[in-house]
Amino acid sequence: MLQIKDIQRYYDIGGVKYWALKGVNVSFRTSEFVAILGASGSGKTTLLNIIGGLDRYSNGDLIIDNVSTKQYKDKDWDAYRNHRIGFVFQSYNLISHLDVLSNVELALTLSGVSAKERKQKALEVLTTVGLKDHVNKKPNQLSGGQQQRVAIARALINDPNIILADEPTGALDTETSVEIMELLTRISKNKLIIMVTHNPELANKYAKRIISLSDGLVVSDTQPYEIKEAVVEDKKDKTAMSFPTALKLSLKNILTKKRRTLITAFAGCIGILGIGLVLAIQSGFGNVLTDMQQNMMASAPFDISENFTQFGFNGNGSDVNLNDNEIKGSAPAGPIMGSNIIDQTFLDFLSSRNTLNYASVHQMTGLNIRAFNIINGVLLDTPRTPQPFNPMAPGNPLVLESFIPDQMISDHSAQWMTIVGSYTGSAAFGATLVLNHDNTINQHVLPFLGLPTDQIININDVLGKTFKILSNNALFEFNGSTYQVRPEADIINLINNNSSDVITVTITNIIRPANEFVGLGQGGIFVGGVANQAIMNLNNNSDVVNAQRSSASSVVDFDSFLLPSFTDTQLLRALGGNNLPQTVLIFPNDFAARDQVVEIINEYNVAQTDPARVITMIDGTSEVFEMLNLLVDTISLVLILFAAVSLVVSSIMIGIITYTSVLERTKEIGVLRSIGARKKDISRVFNAETILIGLFAGILGVLIILGLSPLINHISAPLTPTGAGVSNVTIFHIILLVSISILLTLVAGLIPARIAAKKDPVKALRTE
Repeated sequence: MLQIKDIQRYYDIGGVKYWALKGVNVSFRTSEFVAILGASGSGKTTLLNIIGGLDRYSNGDLIIDNVSTKQYKDKDWDAYRNHRIGFVFQSYNLISHLDVLSNVELALTLSGVSAKERKQKALEVLTTVGLKDHVNKKPNQLSGGQQQRVAIARALINDPNIILADEPTGALDTETSVEIMELLTRISKNKLIIMVTHNPELANKYAKRIISLSDGLVVSDTQPYEIKEAVVEDKKDKTAMSFPTALKLSLKNILTKKRRTLITAFAGCIGILGIGLVLAIQSGFGNVLTDMQQNMMASAPFDISENFTQFGFNGNGSDVNLNDNEIKGSAPAGPIMGSNIIDQTFLDFLSSRNTLNYASVHQMTGLNIRAFNIINGVLLDTPRTPQPFNPMAPGNPLVLESFIPDQMISDHSAQWMTIVGSYTGSAAFGATLVLNHDNTINQHVLPFLGLPTDQIININDVLGKTFKILSNNALFEFNGSTYQVRPEADIINLINNNSSDVITVTITNIIRPANEFVGLGQGGIFVGGVANQAIMNLNNNSDVVNAQRSSASSVVDFDSFLLPSFTDTQLLRALGGNNLPQTVLIFPNDFAARDQVVEIINEYNVAQTDPARVITMIDGTSEVFEMLNLLVDTISLVLILFAAVSLVVSSIMIGIITYTSVLERTKEIGVLRSIGARKKDISRVFNAETILIGLFAGILGVLIILGLSPLINHISAPLTPTGAGVSNVTIFHIILLVSISILLTLVAGLIPARIAAKKDPVKALRTE
């Protein structure tokens, strides 16, 4: 069965060979109790380790069941120890953090035996050695004799052919030693037991065969045996530790050191905590920006103007690779000036696409109109902007081209809240008073309507207030050379006499934004489309317009008009002589409709054969938020990079802690190798430990972040425009953070795990 053929073993220490075995020849029967005696240094333990596959012979051959082991590789020796050898050590070598049952089951886990079968077999052998009632105890809860019985049960669990016992009673008292020897004697009836001992009395009493060693050689053998069979090809067994088994071993070890594990997990989670908080705040602040963006952009129009300025950053790169002797022009960086052709063809296209289904289209002709009111006999002139009306500029108290189109008020309750009244701008000469989100209004508006500015006003007192819009014929008079604004007395007279060139407009509706982002800074009076169209019709056929059309120079006295000089085209527009818009504002019905608007304009552009007719649509609000998002992402990236430094430090620390664990569990490594664990199995055990630590660190970090988020949101909510907190932890963040933690700790533990796998099992078993 087992043949040792001229085995030699030497150790190279400092270039000098020290011989432990000098040529041992001995064969063993299938079942017998053999004792190997010899003084310290005689080579008996070395011989036992070679038989058990823990140590390698330098020369000779170990033949098992007629099979030579000369060609054995590490995996073959691992399988040999697992399936054919059972070790019983003087110091028991039980794994302290496993209970009795788990210690005994361990060898079966390497053989791929199911959990149910493992438990059944373990209970059977524990019953055989008299420990059935102690299966749930830890080794430190047992006596020395009981621990040795556990070691014997572990050696028997895989039903090996050979039991190797190294001083099995060396740490026991006399009575317990007798019990163990009698147990081994019973086992030897159907197995080969080879026992190394210093005690000749014990050997003579229980062993059936005694082999004496001296100075690395066999000097006597009481019952020699010779094997004559030929060597045959080996049918090698296989062994492997599953990853769940490795996790189980590591988890039980970690749970025995709860305080250190908690401290390690906390230290490991610091980097995760930093990155997690950055991600949570980035996500939360991103949500705040998104809410602001959607609220503002839901009512913010796309701007299509005859002349526009587009801001961009596209002048610093090129899409071609140039040689040293080549040059190519590139677009300038920064603002880009451009123009659009807004003609009837384009307007007809918009109408044909039924834009009312997704947006309100508002055409601005550049008409500049004067509005007046007579309060207590005093003529009040509405303050005017110093240039053609810009609907996105704050501070316009009176807008005479409806900034808020009919549909924006009637169909956009999500953006605008009606306080009192109803919108009649599309059916009569009505106007809407638009308040700011906090029910305030531009200070110039109230006096214009005859209302005080120094006290709170009942909202119903505003309804029904009127003012006058003057057409060109009412506003201008010809002085023989130019047209100038009439004197106040003449204007008052025209208003009082209800001239047909004067339109009376009534406040019929009062609204305010649904939130502070809609119509930001735009509180004022907005005139409905019917009144606007009526003024445009009157002005288009007015005397000043007809005169300007037939003149090569300006016919208006700009000083009286209270406006800066215009070009001829601009002046004609300001007077109402050109019905084609200079600006088209497209108000999406909601945030989602913005994409539909873009698709419609793209459809128009694709159909143009003349590049000059391609429409450029400005979405200033979107550009602002893109820049804000880019800024947030950049700041987040910088913060994440800083947090990554702590991650690296944490990983190094975990690597050191894992190496410490390797040193603490060196004997466990030896035990696992003795029962057949491969090097990769040992590595897997410690990799599993780092994965668990990484998992705990990641979970701890996430829990801390989840705990801090409500506090962060409570502090930050009053500071954000939307009233929402800036910390938002998502499921994606949780999975990402835990995954990063596991990955980094796994990487940090690879080197210590490799060191553990390379440990000499013989030396590992001697570690205390």
